[in-house]
Amino acid sequence: MCRDRGMARVACAAMLLCCAFPGEVRADVLVGPNGERLPGHVIEDKDGVLVFHSDFLGRITLQSDRARVEREPVRTDKDNAEEQAGRSATKTTAAPRWSSEVEAKIGQDRGSLKTPEDTLNGAFKLSRKSDDGELTASAKYKYKKTAEQLKDDDWLASVSYDRFLDGDRFLAGRLLGSSELTSNGYDKTGTIAAAYGWRFWEKPGRFLRIGPAAGYLSLERSGETFDGPAVGAYLRLKYPLWGRISLDAEVEQLNASAGNRYGIAEIRLKRPLTERLYVALDWLYTASHVEIESGVSSEWRWVIGWSFDSALDNGTSAAAPK
Repeated sequence: MCRDRGMARVACAAMLLCCAFPGEVRADVLVGPNGERLPGHVIEDKDGVLVFHSDFLGRITLQSDRARVEREPVRTDKDNAEEQAGRSATKTTAAPRWSSEVEAKIGQDRGSLKTPEDTLNGAFKLSRKSDDGELTASAKYKYKKTAEQLKDDDWLASVSYDRFLDGDRFLAGRLLGSSELTSNGYDKTGTIAAAYGWRFWEKPGRFLRIGPAAGYLSLERSGETFDGPAVGAYLRLKYPLWGRISLDAEVEQLNASAGNRYGIAEIRLKRPLTERLYVALDWLYTASHVEIESGVSSEWRWVIGWSFDSALDNGTSAAAPK
């Protein structure tokens, strides 16, 4: 009975200590004469008698000179939090760097001995991906002159940023502009859009981001213009197919008033040849149905490109035709 009361008093004292110091944890080790080690904690050490609670054997009472106790320092919640923060900092990777791709072709071809043809095709892509989002900027230029007559003087540039709100959602903004030489002058296109949507399969080397979008559409064709607010959809995709081939795509569809609409899709099948050299098949597709124009444009191009940092290749690439 007395023993039960003593144990009760010890238990009450332990409970009071836990309440008084909720963030502290002490771990002791009882070392026996033969080197045995028992983890636990000291209950009492007084008048040559040691009372020890073992995590495995329970309560143990023995002479103090028969064993010794190794005491570990008191750890608080603050200590644990600082240790966890240190581990997280150790696991944190280096700050993301910019990665870029560039491609250029300068040459002179002859369709016949009397028809010289000068060409210049170039492209540049800049991208950066972090835990917060992904930025992609690209610019393409195509020039061609045949027999002193300008045939191509076209450019296309775009900037997009996908902001990661959490593991499932994103907020994106995209600005696109293009100019194409035609027999009637230059056809110009400009779009600006913001999208809110969902993230799927988000892993290194693969993702799908899709959602509704709202923005502004501006077209100039043969001296006529069309512009106005529009709503539509935005999609970005990267997915491995087979072997080392991957699929990259960025699609934007905008619908203006009275059934006027415009869509553009940049799709690429890409395969690396070395760590930095790659070959790809590009498809640029545009479709418009507005008051000043109605039709589609489809252009396929083989591409050979060079990546300055292949380990940080994020999203669709942009390079010039071979």
